[in-house]
Amino acid sequence: MKRLLLICFMILFVATGVMASNLVKKESYLSTTLNVVGLPDFPPFSEYIKNDRDAYILKSAFLQPLIHAAQRNDIKMKTADLKDTPDLKMLLLGMKSGDYHVFIGTYSDTKMFAGLEILYPAVISNPVHLITLPETQEQIKTYADLKNLRGIASKSEYFSDFVLRKFKELNITYVDNSLEAYEKLIIGEADYMMGGLYYNKIAASQYGVSDFIAYSKKPLFKIPLFLSLSKETPVLSEYVRILKQELSKPEFATEVKNEIIRLVGEEIEKNDGTVPPSFATIMREKAQSQQDSAVEESPFEEDKPQQNNAIRHGRIVEHEQHQTTFDEALDGI
Repeated sequence: MKRLLLICFMILFVATGVMASNLVKKESYLSTTLNVVGLPDFPPFSEYIKNDRDAYILKSAFLQPLIHAAQRNDIKMKTADLKDTPDLKMLLLGMKSGDYHVFIGTYSDTKMFAGLEILYPAVISNPVHLITLPETQEQIKTYADLKNLRGIASKSEYFSDFVLRKFKELNITYVDNSLEAYEKLIIGEADYMMGGLYYNKIAASQYGVSDFIAYSKKPLFKIPLFLSLSKETPVLSEYVRILKQELSKPEFATEVKNEIIRLVGEEIEKNDGTVPPSFATIMREKAQSQQDSAVEESPFEEDKPQQNNAIRHGRIVEHEQHQTTFDEALDGI
């Protein structure tokens, strides 16, 4: 009997120790507040907005869905408090040192993000489209056509190493920002531009050139965009396990897509009525002058431009192109 009691006592002692150990781990796990950062100046995926206290606040289509997922699992999460202008190099160093824990906007197999713990699956892709003048959109039929044309891309966008290798094959030239890219395209110094659909929908509206450009009906590349964790995060394996489960849920992806639609729509509405830059208006006026001259000089009715012709950035569009809408492009991504 004594022996039985001794065995029971030992089992109870061991079980109590295991439970206590688990409680310690649970407490340690719950006490960690995950600091969230992301790519600077890459809306709607990630950007920083300066508030009235001169702090930089993260804004991202991933942020609210991620916070909701954290709340469902009793995970403490907040955006990192940045006092200085966000710098990608410093943010990544902070991730690798463990000062920050969650990074929004990671490409796999890309040197820039080496050393981060990527969370699979990707919730959404960054669709990279061919951007042209509306009237030249249908002239490019195949990928091979691009090799004989002048292509450009903006350094202000973030692309994966895979996409950058493809750009190199096409001899694409880089310009400093989107405005410079739009200018070269509109005045005819470039035949096409490569860029993300969401990013350029916003940028084009900010510069007032949305009516001057067109997007390919389908993306040339759909590059998965991931969330990632710092490998210095306490109890890393637990966070990986829980967040992977959340990312695998269809409702998480739906929430992110809805946020993208909302953020892009808000920016386009906010920028409605933005005056185009001078290079665009000059080209438009030149096209109008050419059209008026053609009407005056031609004695034949069939040679006169039709009233419903659309004038875009210095050239006449004989018919409107039926482009894939923004919402339609989201389907299946």
